[in-house]
Amino acid sequence: MQKKIIPFVWSILLVIFMLSCTGKEIKKYNNAKEMSDEAKKTVTFVSAENLKAAIDSGEKFYLIDCRETDEFDSACIKGAINIPRGLLESQIAEKAPAHRKTIFIYCSNGNRSTLAATVLPKLKYAHVKVLEGGIDNLKAKFPDLLELNPIRGDVKSKAPAKSSGGCGG
Repeated sequence: MQKKIIPFVWSILLVIFMLSCTGKEIKKYNNAKEMSDEAKKTVTFVSAENLKAAIDSGEKFYLIDCRETDEFDSACIKGAINIPRGLLESQIAEKAPAHRKTIFIYCSNGNRSTLAATVLPKLKYAHVKVLEGGIDNLKAKFPDLLELNPIRGDVKSKAPAKSSGGCGG
């Protein structure tokens, strides 16, 4: 009887051990700033000066603006591609198909772009750099790199026509 119980107990312990080691611990944050501060420990930053040098050199890279479209529509860094942070995972492959090309990513102050930069390596983008201090920092140092009211491939949508009222208006 005891010979049958020992393998059974070991089997149960092995299953419990395996189940306890399979899941990753999910870190919980009190707010977005805390999450961003943690992410800053894992990403690579580029200074405004180094981004300007890359632009001036003619180096081939993607420049991703992960701010919302209305923010992008008011001003962006010349040559930037707008992919709002909430759409990044679904649009990055289409708008930045070369996974080995360097990606410089920015937002207004560096928080959203830092969080975005933690996702891109999981999507097999190898060279991701966050603009330190975001467009706000670059604007103060190199205002000539900005483009005001940019229009890209997508034409800005017009306001919907006024409804005549009633059903199907």
